[in-house]
Amino acid sequence: MPYDDIIRNGFRCSFGRFYARHCVERVDSSSLKSMFLPRLTGGCPSEDFVRGQLQHYGVDYDEKDFTGNGTRLMKKVLQAGKCDKVPNHIAQLRLQMHMEWLEQLSEEELSGHPEWIMEKYIVDGSGKPDPAKTTKVVGIPYPLDSEYRAGQLSQAARRVSSTQTIYLGWDRNAVEKAAKDHAAKEERAERAKAAAREEERASKHRKYLANAKMLTPDYRAPSPIGHYIVDCDEIERNWPDLSQDMTLAIHGTPNHGIYQASFDFGVSKGVNDTRLRRTHDDEFDDEEDDDEFDDEEDDDEDEDEEDDDEDEDEDEDEDRKIPLWKTKATNKLPRGRPLKKARVTGAGRSAKYFVRLKSREYRTGMIYPRPQKGTIRFSGPDLSSFTGEVDISGIDRGIFFKARKISAVPQRPRNSWDNYSEAAYERARVDRWR
Repeated sequence: MPYDDIIRNGFRCSFGRFYARHCVERVDSSSLKSMFLPRLTGGCPSEDFVRGQLQHYGVDYDEKDFTGNGTRLMKKVLQAGKCDKVPNHIAQLRLQMHMEWLEQLSEEELSGHPEWIMEKYIVDGSGKPDPAKTTKVVGIPYPLDSEYRAGQLSQAARRVSSTQTIYLGWDRNAVEKAAKDHAAKEERAERAKAAAREEERASKHRKYLANAKMLTPDYRAPSPIGHYIVDCDEIERNWPDLSQDMTLAIHGTPNHGIYQASFDFGVSKGVNDTRLRRTHDDEFDDEEDDDEFDDEEDDDEDEDEEDDDEDEDEDEDEDRKIPLWKTKATNKLPRGRPLKKARVTGAGRSAKYFVRLKSREYRTGMIYPRPQKGTIRFSGPDLSSFTGEVDISGIDRGIFFKARKISAVPQRPRNSWDNYSEAAYERARVDRWR
């Protein structure tokens, strides 16, 4: 194996280990606190040890504050919480240096370290499958009598979903037949797995529908409020490892006809706060899209006032044409906006909602504070399922998805609309480089 350490910014990396100056490895925060707080235990640490820990945790200090072996400074730093977490830029540096060191190793040198094989070819820095990392078949050579090391690699591969199975042998036809048969078998297994998953999700939706039918009609009117499971072909196709549990939860607000929602589309994990407004098809098509959601509400109020004026003018015209006894009967109605005729909603007519959303990318933590637009359309009067089309910043425009309700009680929202503001974007941007 190579013995060329990767050295950068005062750190050294080799054989999966990450050292500060003087070959000091990082000690976890809880162990450091038990060593130094409330009083020093386990002997007197060396100056190199203290300086190394401060370097691992990215703690800046004035050299004049470092007295003796640094015990007093270390206590002060621990009490201030400066060693609770490794800064992101140091964690990323460690990962980059480790990957550079692995690049020096051949497949034969990697054969005895299955965890390094997975890190180099199969998984990302967080240990999750990364299909884009390796686009070719990787061959790891083992002696014919090596069962233990080959078994270790098989176990490591089984712990990672969607890895490839490699067939080796001296007979080309036999190897090709085995690989072909395996591919067909694997495809059948994947189809069966997908069918089982869909049946499980569909059963949750059917269970909700059955429970909803048990309620009397007067007990609860249909409402979009609830918890939904989401399916999206585009996200499932491009990010299969992040799209297994996409959800959306719609909550009520004090404003009639206005809803808020939080949703998790996997690749945009942590997307929160979608604002919804119910409209009918013709009304929605004529509605003006303003830049701010609140401005839109103000415009609707102005439209209501204009409608009131128009209706009053129409009433004056009608008063000239109808007999006096009919006018008196009409005057007994409550004052204000005239009652409109109920709109007949057929089985084929669906409710359409206008959507505004902000999002955060899961992998990068990037916040997009500018609201994006979209629509959702419920498929029936029970408001138990809908299809949607939304723009998600950093992902794509016009993403189609469908959702099925599995509970009338939405999950508690974790964040609010303000968590995706310009200020939140700036904080997240700075944190990514710390």
